[in-house]
Amino acid sequence: MALINNKEPFTYSHDFPKKWFRLAKLWFHLKALWRWFRVQKPVTKLIGCQYQAADDLIEIDITYQCNLKCNNCNRSSAQAPDKTHIGLGDITHFVEDSLSQGRCWRKIRVLGGEPTLHPQLSEILAELYRLKQVQPDLSIQLVTNGYGRRVNKVISELPEWLYIENSAKLDSVQPDFGPFNLAPVDSWYHRFSDFSNGCDIARTCGLGLTPQGYYPCAVAGGIDRVLNQKNGRQRLPACDDEMRDLMKNACGLCGRFRDGHYVPPKLRPKILVQRTSNTWVNIYQEWESDRNR
Repeated sequence: MALINNKEPFTYSHDFPKKWFRLAKLWFHLKALWRWFRVQKPVTKLIGCQYQAADDLIEIDITYQCNLKCNNCNRSSAQAPDKTHIGLGDITHFVEDSLSQGRCWRKIRVLGGEPTLHPQLSEILAELYRLKQVQPDLSIQLVTNGYGRRVNKVISELPEWLYIENSAKLDSVQPDFGPFNLAPVDSWYHRFSDFSNGCDIARTCGLGLTPQGYYPCAVAGGIDRVLNQKNGRQRLPACDDEMRDLMKNACGLCGRFRDGHYVPPKLRPKILVQRTSNTWVNIYQEWESDRNR
């Protein structure tokens, strides 16, 4: 059985003493002001972009099929449900490109949707294990919602070398999820922002490999799926490819750009309903219309 591991891909404090609350709130307020200033077009032109994708981390969205469909899902698995799976050949190409480029991955995360629903999960993991055989220190993680008998049956049969990040969700309401569908382009606050700055997801989670190709983060790939633009790189990008064009396309639609960095749940309002700005309403309507043609 696989190792159950609740470690995050990056270390953030989810808790701190109550006596520090006001100090923490002030600190993150100052970070928010700096973030707004830092991503303004004149500042970006003067000193460059704030974030770039890590070259030793990658998230692989192997499917958009999900059995839970949470509000504010940043892969749109609830808002635009789809059963698109990544092909095994895409994983093989990733492994071969990684070996030929001499890429030393520190962490590979396998996600969805719900990744245990992919019909070729075992074959995908076998391909990824080829990299671990060459790089023993490589951590390969599977991220699951742990919801339902089918999912848990698959989890119980996973190989021992695989780390499992199980969020053990119980329903579709996730109060700590961010407002992914509040597009910055719909806010006056970001009227003069340069969206090619990206956010810290690219730095702390790394590249994204999705059924549509490679992106500066996997969230961007999920956005491209709904837009049906198919802009992703089709083979593993070189380390000097910052994919700013893809950031510019996606980040203006991603609610995570609004903060730009992680904010502890204690300092964020709980979100109990789906929140969607006008641009996303139109995007999902067009997606639904295209699907029904």
